[in-house]
Amino acid sequence: MKIILTESQVEYLKIITEIGDIEPSEQAVKNICDSERFCSAQGKITFGQLRALVEEATKKRLRLYVGEGGFKATIRMLPWFIPQLVFAGVLGSAVRAINKIIKPTLEETSNYKTWWGRAVMRSFNVAEGDLGIKDPLSKIFFISDGLMTMMENKYKVQFARYIAELASEQPDDEIVPNFFVENELRNWLNNKFLLEPPLPPKI
Repeated sequence: MKIILTESQVEYLKIITEIGDIEPSEQAVKNICDSERFCSAQGKITFGQLRALVEEATKKRLRLYVGEGGFKATIRMLPWFIPQLVFAGVLGSAVRAINKIIKPTLEETSNYKTWWGRAVMRSFNVAEGDLGIKDPLSKIFFISDGLMTMMENKYKVQFARYIAELASEQPDDEIVPNFFVENELRNWLNNKFLLEPPLPPKI
């Protein structure tokens, strides 16, 4: 897969490379590129469209995570109803137990970067029922850095509600200004986590 970075992102990567050997987060770069493609295809939008996008993405996100929860429950409950799957259920439980012990070791050392580490992690994810769902909110919000990637899921949802409420206070046919969502995110993070110094607005 070919990843295309914006000029500002390339400049930023040059700066951090000079500072030290810091490898950019693949997930953050992917989220930035995905959202940039989405916003470029969408073009200018109004506050009414922004509110509708956020509400639809929030609903889709809920459906995806409820579906993942249902899948996890199913793979744990099937052995109770289908005796032939008891051995598979016991094996899955053993893998999940091993996961609790080994996963932190793989994540907190360099071992997880090797091919076998990745293979073990993937097998653990399958046993746990983690489907690797892509968060719809990370796609519709064009944030030119990795702030959205760093946020916990519950804060993404809270911010989405905040943006939807802000958009509802504006005329539906008014065009959303450049960097509106990004600057609101920075302001929201400043107030939510009392950042000092605060994140400056994007101009």
